[in-house]
Amino acid sequence: MPFFQQLHIADTHVYTWQVTETKAQLSSALTLSQGEQERLMTLHSEKKQREFLAIRHLLQEAQLPTTALYYTPEGKPQLEEQYISITHSHDFVMIALSPRPIGIDIERCTPRILRLVPRFTPWQAPSDMDELTQIQAYTQLWTIKEALYKVTDLPSVRFYEDLQVPHFEPLAPRQQALITHPEGDKAYNTRSFFWEGYVWTVVVPLTPEGGRV
Repeated sequence: MPFFQQLHIADTHVYTWQVTETKAQLSSALTLSQGEQERLMTLHSEKKQREFLAIRHLLQEAQLPTTALYYTPEGKPQLEEQYISITHSHDFVMIALSPRPIGIDIERCTPRILRLVPRFTPWQAPSDMDELTQIQAYTQLWTIKEALYKVTDLPSVRFYEDLQVPHFEPLAPRQQALITHPEGDKAYNTRSFFWEGYVWTVVVPLTPEGGRV
């Protein structure tokens, strides 16, 4: 399946590709630079190669040259004139573009998340919450924290302790989140979406005017 979805959320643009094509099919519609070809060849998994190519297709959907994307030494994706965040899960690849720092994460809802709970959050689901809702809620929390981790440039952020959703409301599409750090706390707006057994969340800093995603 080619380009899947484009969504505008305030000043943020989210592009989604469902990767069902082969590597050859994805490559045939792209003209990669020498540097991109070399980077592609360093990816030993065909799945990662297909994700790499799908990201370039999404950049084209956003009217950007594929060569506009580069990575910091820490592996963080960068553009010159706007912020970008990238995520993928199973067949889906997504990019988010914004004039503000941006983080995005997508995860498929599976029971495995219940085993990970003690590692990433102190929040506990109510005892009367059914298992499916628990899986969705904990997956939502995970995507919020992953997106927070991607958006911050603070050093030595701890996933469990510093990435917080102080008043988490399970399955609520909008939440406020917080990164606590000795250099100063930062507050963020989050927006979560649920579809086809997946949860994805986009995170942007709170604006001085109180803008929302």
